[in-house]
This record gives sequence, structure tokens and C-alpha cells, in this order.
Amino acid sequence: MAKTTKKEVNTEIAVRATSAMTIATEILGIVGQIIENGGECDDNTLAMLQNWQAALEVKAGNIGLVKARLESDIEYYKVIEESARARRKTTENTIERLKNYLRDCMKTADMKSIKGDLFSFSLVDGRMKTVVENKNALPFDYVDVIEVIQPKTDAIKAALESGKEIPGAHLERGEDYVMIRSAGNKGENNA
Repeated sequence: MAKTTKKEVNTEIAVRATSAMTIATEILGIVGQIIENGGECDDNTLAMLQNWQAALEVKAGNIGLVKARLESDIEYYKVIEESARARRKTTENTIERLKNYLRDCMKTADMKSIKGDLFSFSLVDGRMKTVVENKNALPFDYVDVIEVIQPKTDAIKAALESGKEIPGAHLERGEDYVMIRSAGNKGENNA
């Protein structure tokens, strides 16, 4: 029969594998015990609390690193999106110019169709389209009137903060958020 050996658990690896929420729950449990004991705690409880707080600091630091990396990725995606959009537009314009060139060639040669091995081409009469020269001169039967109400949120906020009541508006505190600042950056960055 094979002999089983008990492996030692590396506490550093175990803490690293623990989720931030589990760590926060552990801290909450320890703080609850301290409160139950009337604010008193022994050295062991204090050491556990400090260890879990240090573990949460490490997790928060890792979250900050991941956030910074993702923000870097976002900037990269913005650059390639703009580049891809410009390339797409250029390609679409090239296709349009090629079609217009072929149209002009077919009109000049007075050819209504071309049949090839890979493609066939037909010169088709243009579609009727509506051209509106002056939208204000159109009768109401032929227009949709759209009224847009744009709230002046800054003015509403200032009035509400000064105690004025405004029907249809109120102040409401938003969700708590985490402010993450890198050590070398003095500007704030909200998550």
C-alpha cells in the first residue's frame, strides 16, 4: 500500500488564490468578533486582521495593474478603430470610383451590358430620389415635427442644491466608486 504524505500548504500561494471578496469577508468577520468583544482583541486576532488587510492591499494593487493594462488596451483599440475606419472609408470610396469609372466607360461606348467569365455588368437607369430644396417650405402633411427637450442639468443641479424645488427633478447620490491613482500620477482616475 502506498504511503500518503501530507503536503504543507504554502500560505502565500493560498492567499494569492483567494478572491478579494473572500478576503473582505474574512476582514468583516474579524471586525465583527472584535465588536462583539467590546473592541478588545488579542494579539493573534490583531495579527490575523493585519494579514487579511495586507492581502486585500495586494489584491487592490493587482486590480490597479489590471485596470491600467485594460486602459492601455482601450487606447490601442481606439487607435486601430480609427485606422480601420479610415481604411474602410478609403476602400469604399475606391470601390465607388471604380464603379463610376466603369459606368462612364460603358456610357461612352454605348454598352448596356458586359458579360465576362467571372462577372457580368449591366448599365441600369438611376433610381428616382427625392430632393428637398427647402424643408421649411414643405406643407405639414409632408413633414414630421420633432420637439426636443434638453434639460439644463447643471442649472437644475445648482438650483436643487440651493434648496429650490423643481418639479420633475431631484438630487440623488450616485453609486459609491473607487478612485484609483497610480503612485506617480497626481490626477484622479475613477473606476
